[in-house]
Amino acid sequence: MRWVIARALDNENTSPRDLAALSRRQIEISKEVEALKRKMVEEASDAADVADEAFDAEAL
Repeated sequence: MRWVIARALDNENTSPRDLAALSRRQIEISKEVEALKRKMVEEASDAADVADEAFDAEAL
């Protein structure tokens, strides 16, 4: 979606009245993507902190 909006922003045929809305939406999408990236990094770091339990052969 970001690429579609970026192309529309760069297109000389895009009407000036649409540029503000497209710019706003581009900013919103960028913020959402950054938030998702931060969440993925946080979740990955949380998973790395899990301690392994001792192996119990009798549990099989």
